[in-house]
Amino acid sequence: MEAIQTWMSNTWINELVVGYAWSWPTLETLHFLGMCMLFGPIIIMDLRLLGFDRLAVPGTSVHALIPLTLAGFVINLTTGIMFLFGDPYRYVINISFQIKMVLVLLAGINAIYFWKSVEPILEKLGPHEDPPTLIKAVGLASLLMWTGVLAFGRLIPYLGTG
Repeated sequence: MEAIQTWMSNTWINELVVGYAWSWPTLETLHFLGMCMLFGPIIIMDLRLLGFDRLAVPGTSVHALIPLTLAGFVINLTTGIMFLFGDPYRYVINISFQIKMVLVLLAGINAIYFWKSVEPILEKLGPHEDPPTLIKAVGLASLLMWTGVLAFGRLIPYLGTG
């Protein structure tokens, strides 16, 4: 792992991130905006899966938020990778960062499960039907995992290493 961290700290990405005074604050701002684009629609979608506002928010409106969510994820993935390259020795051993990455992975698996197994069930439901327990469980899991991603990401500077 040490060799990978050394390589990361010797790349042009590291130089871009730490070599200019405004790089890190700019990345932080973009990361925050990406987080808003990602987390805002996820809250709406997950709460709807849990059965909230079925009548007020049609499913097609919720699905229209997916491109915004994906754009936010791409922004956060890009800026997150740049943070990692900017300070690999700090992030790789940070327990909060490790937990955050596990939660991102689990949230991704949950999203794939949603699209493969839950979405077809959801499409068959009428607007007045209460979602089955499976759909609520997937929505609750997503909401909890993404909240964890947000919380542990914010705790990276405070929880320290290992």
